[in-house]
Amino acid sequence: SSHFRSCTPPLPSRHRAAMAAGMPKRWAWSFLTEGIAFRAGRLYETFWNSQSNVKYTVLFLYPGALFWVRWRAETKYKYNVFVADKAVEPPEPTHRFGKYFKWKNGSTYYFKAMDTVKDLKETVYGGADKVPKSVRVGCYGRMMEDSDNLALAVRTFCKRDPKLVLWEEEAQA
Repeated sequence: SSHFRSCTPPLPSRHRAAMAAGMPKRWAWSFLTEGIAFRAGRLYETFWNSQSNVKYTVLFLYPGALFWVRWRAETKYKYNVFVADKAVEPPEPTHRFGKYFKWKNGSTYYFKAMDTVKDLKETVYGGADKVPKSVRVGCYGRMMEDSDNLALAVRTFCKRDPKLVLWEEEAQA
């Protein structure tokens, strides 16, 4: 019976180990892990050697601002408030920088889901004692009561458009 036999004698074990050492250390996709490791190291060194104001801005200020804006968006509703009559316009603040914080139509206010129209008035005027008796809140020709839930009233009366108008009711009984 004939069968194929190798013409070379078998190699000693030391030669087999030497040949295994010649196997490649890099594989087809090694560049990905090496590139990521290099970029991570470079980023760490750049951060470590950077100025401290840059470090803490990147580490605390940006994430803190993003977290705050996201938290406010998820926990409160935004309303734009307009005043139709000069008689019920909120007074100018009396503190040192009051002229910079005076009333502007379309000012933005944020309220929680359970706040009422009364809470809106108190916030706009800066306290329950400063709210004029004849001021009313509404939108699209609909008037809201002080006890109405602000979020539900806006959804129902304002076609989900959070532009609220304050005006003076002339015929108050």
